[in-house]
Amino acid sequence: MPDRSHDDTLELLGSLELERPEDRDCAVDIIRRARGLREQLRLEQEESERRGSYSASVHDRMREAGLYRITAPRAYGGLQLPLPVLTKVIIEVAQGDPGSGWCYALAAGHQITMASYWPASVQAEVFGEKGEFLAPHNFAWGGSAERVAGGWLIDGTFPYGSGVPYATHFMLTITARDGEGDRRLTVVLDRSEFEVLDDWSGAFGMKASGSNGVRISQVTVPEERALTDVFDDPALLRTPGSLEHDEPGYFGRTTAYHPAGLAAVAVGTGRAALDEFERLITASASKNAPGRRKIDDPVYREVLGTALAGIDAAEALALSAAGAYVRAGRRAAAHGEPLTVADEVRLATLSRSACMLAAAAVDELFLHAGTLNVNDGTRMQRYFRDISMLRTHGRQLPRSSAIQLATVVLGQVSAG
Repeated sequence: MPDRSHDDTLELLGSLELERPEDRDCAVDIIRRARGLREQLRLEQEESERRGSYSASVHDRMREAGLYRITAPRAYGGLQLPLPVLTKVIIEVAQGDPGSGWCYALAAGHQITMASYWPASVQAEVFGEKGEFLAPHNFAWGGSAERVAGGWLIDGTFPYGSGVPYATHFMLTITARDGEGDRRLTVVLDRSEFEVLDDWSGAFGMKASGSNGVRISQVTVPEERALTDVFDDPALLRTPGSLEHDEPGYFGRTTAYHPAGLAAVAVGTGRAALDEFERLITASASKNAPGRRKIDDPVYREVLGTALAGIDAAEALALSAAGAYVRAGRRAAAHGEPLTVADEVRLATLSRSACMLAAAAVDELFLHAGTLNVNDGTRMQRYFRDISMLRTHGRQLPRSSAIQLATVVLGQVSAG
């Protein structure tokens, strides 16, 4: 199929407001390098599903292309590019293989969290000389964390560490106990301090997402690698990292920007399904119009056009949410303007809406692909399974999201 995306890097960068002129060429180059992985990712889809993650060869190419350094601080060898660039790269990877896109996004997407909150000494250690920090961020159900001499004793098994096969670290947010009662604790562990379990199998979709469980066995995390009660504080206008690196993008509001990564995976899945649908209708005869291909049949053209419009809208929403997060950080730094809880929820809802649009488009493409084209092993079936699995993620449930949005907005109105 023809690649119609050759100019969209320039469209994207036109609205990014990159502060450093030299970042423009870097951003264009990194997006094109991500796009260059598409053929290999597609050829390896079936193997990646069996393996549970993308291949070591793809991992090496990602490292060489700089895909693991996009939002890491320049001080540690990173590129320190704004969040929308990473969002666009995730779309490109997911268009090659949605499961691999999820694996990549959930490992590479937490550099902003690290760069925002942890002290410089810890950042220098975890980013190293090349700015490569790959770490799932697990919000624990179960496990234990207790204060001990020198830090926090962590123990437990934590499922769904998406992105962990190639992770350099593991971030864990957990309810911890100390002498003052329960508190919210977030720790970062080195690869040598946790075990990646061979338990990622049997999922309906996103089989290549590398969502293995992680076992932490009585590990004492030093005090400097532990943070308590600091994430997403509306009163915090500048995080330690935004000051350290003079980077408003290290704003640290995780619930505002995390959903953009999932939306990017959904958009990439939608674009992959569009590519496959166009391939199928180009090669198939239409039953509605004898003697014509499906691609010349108005029914299939309508399906393709409607899905394309929905996925274009989904991508615009995902990139808009990522860009709004960056602008919010700049406003907070320059004008002391906080990002309210209601604003944060509305930003997250933009990304959730992007996922819903992309999922609806994939559903329609799957419905019209034809029974023979959705058997086991077909790409269209894989994309349908992948987008369906993404919709079960806790951050994507539409009713919960709608109630949360209405509650915070109405509460804000009442308070005013």
